[in-house]
Amino acid sequence: MMYLLTVLAVVGGCSADKAADTAAVDAVVVDPLSWPVDAEGPFGVGYQSFDKTYSPGEGFADRTIRVNIWYPTVETEGPSAEYTVGLDTEVMADAVPADPAHEGGFPAHVHSHGFQGYGGTSAFMARYFASHGIATIAPDHTNNTLIDNADPLGAAHYFHRPLDVRAALDAVEELDASDPLAGLIQTDKVMLSGHSFGAYTIWAAGGATYDLDNVAEMCATGEGIRDDGCTPAEEAMFASDLTDSRVVSLMPMAGTLRRAWFGSSGELSVDKPVLFMGGSNDAVGQVDQFEEMGDIDFTWMELEGGCHQTFALGSCTSLDPELGFHIVQTAALAFIRVTVLGDESEQSVGIISGEVSLSDIVTTKKR
Repeated sequence: MMYLLTVLAVVGGCSADKAADTAAVDAVVVDPLSWPVDAEGPFGVGYQSFDKTYSPGEGFADRTIRVNIWYPTVETEGPSAEYTVGLDTEVMADAVPADPAHEGGFPAHVHSHGFQGYGGTSAFMARYFASHGIATIAPDHTNNTLIDNADPLGAAHYFHRPLDVRAALDAVEELDASDPLAGLIQTDKVMLSGHSFGAYTIWAAGGATYDLDNVAEMCATGEGIRDDGCTPAEEAMFASDLTDSRVVSLMPMAGTLRRAWFGSSGELSVDKPVLFMGGSNDAVGQVDQFEEMGDIDFTWMELEGGCHQTFALGSCTSLDPELGFHIVQTAALAFIRVTVLGDESEQSVGIISGEVSLSDIVTTKKR
């Protein structure tokens, strides 16, 4: 379907140099799925954040998380975005949102950060998505960020993480009418990605079932969690429904399977497409994950030389960070376009199947 859109021809950051390179293109009729997935889209990147307080359930204390949102804008100048840690000079804080290129608003991607991370650790991917008209929502997982980590983590954090995903999506749906993003983000169908510990989050939110015998043993002994184990109410949470029906596809990155929580087959309850991305220099049990996925729709994409931070902050000595980012963000964009937006193009479908090569360092296998 084609849409009428006023855009800027070149993606701008916050700098005057980039702004000088932009050229206005008024009233251009475009199909956003026609934009090549391996190149930046036409939008700049805006950002906002706010706190969301929610109840994990009856008998539990309220929990407050920071919700980070990246979105498309046609603005070319503005203050740099300030994350939980650091500034991002390629992103404009509180920029005016662009008119949506996609029917119904900005499609949504949700991201779960890794152990002691924060919502902006994989901002390279959020920026890329925003340039293509897609919003990214990423909660800071309170008690496991770079600035407020609890060590060791209590059992509650293992159900807090999937609930944080739910709360972040709810917060976007509940934005006050005065907020410029109110009503602009499509939250009914989202792709959920997660880096490292965030991979646990997405399996939990995506439909993996818990091994309740294992959970009971950990709660009784404190093994694998804080020494004081679990309260009966906490243990009961793992038998409840922690999934979110708005999640339609999963993209774990550089994360291992959590057998202590999901047992030998809990992930096989997932009934949605999964794209696992990993690096050959990051031993997280890639082969075991692939072989144990049974009949679910599971694709494994491995980057030769990729390391743990190829999928987050980029501090990798065995693979050029920019090359790694390019491969990851391109594959991720193809995946959300196929699984959320119904893209049937040869390029997007071929990237996920492995028939279209992103690089000779990429190996793709599909069950």
